[in-house]
Amino acid sequence: MVKDVTNSLTEIKVDFQPAVINVDREAIEAQVAVAIAQYSGREVTVDNYKEVYEERTRFNKLIGGLDTQRKDFNRQINEPAKDFDKWVKEKVIKPIEAVTDAMSAGLNAIDEHERLMRVDVVRATFEDKCMVAGIEKSTFADKYDEYSLKKYFKTGKYELKKTTLDEMDGLVLSEFDALEEYKANKQAIQEQAQEYDLPADSYIRHLEDGKSLVDILKMMKTDRDAEIARKEQKEIQEKAKAERLEEIAQSAKKNANANIKAYDAETGEILEQGTITPEPQNNAREVAKFEPSEPLVKLVRLELHGGLEQRENTK
Repeated sequence: MVKDVTNSLTEIKVDFQPAVINVDREAIEAQVAVAIAQYSGREVTVDNYKEVYEERTRFNKLIGGLDTQRKDFNRQINEPAKDFDKWVKEKVIKPIEAVTDAMSAGLNAIDEHERLMRVDVVRATFEDKCMVAGIEKSTFADKYDEYSLKKYFKTGKYELKKTTLDEMDGLVLSEFDALEEYKANKQAIQEQAQEYDLPADSYIRHLEDGKSLVDILKMMKTDRDAEIARKEQKEIQEKAKAERLEEIAQSAKKNANANIKAYDAETGEILEQGTITPEPQNNAREVAKFEPSEPLVKLVRLELHGGLEQRENTK
């Protein structure tokens, strides 16, 4: 029968015994000190060249031998560590992680199911409060996940804490006040736009973007004043244009009349055109012209008292 060790696998104990390296450190350090004192600052000459060369060779061999032993010790010391590392990863950690991963998957599935149930409670609570306040029921959809945490619920129950409900009431009331203020501001903008004869839509968009009512009303007044100035300028230009056209028409009419010599008074039809040139008038009194060869005869008529008429010709 296989022994049940499930509950006994709580801790893995490893007995580690550090390697012991035996070396007479004090004796070696003393020899090194003597060698350093003997050769430090020593001048190399032709006479001692061979001796110095041989000593250097001996020291280099000593250093090389010690370095080789050091590396070998490290390899021997690290070998058990590497073997232990490989064994722990393959035979202990990997199998246990396979089991814990499966456990986590099952636990996460249950946690997610419970979370979704809490989300449903939060959603229903917010929607009910929104309906009572007369605002869109999905207004707080972005708060569902936040309030689905266990800390907002009574322990072991799908029931919100009183503090959570009070906090949600505060959010709904704040949104209600903001909506009422928005409606009032929107109406104020529409009324002002109607008074100023301006389109309200663009100013309402500014309100939706978060601009204050005071700033929007200032903007509307500025736009209204600019529109009035534009209309006045347009009227001035149109009036000036009309006056110019009238002057041109009068001038054209005057020139046209100057070129008409005769026209039908009843129909207005032009009968004869041309530049009117006034005929010269002789204001001197006409006198009879007499040829010198003709005698001047003057007839005089006299009436006498007796009623008799008497004519007299005088030449």
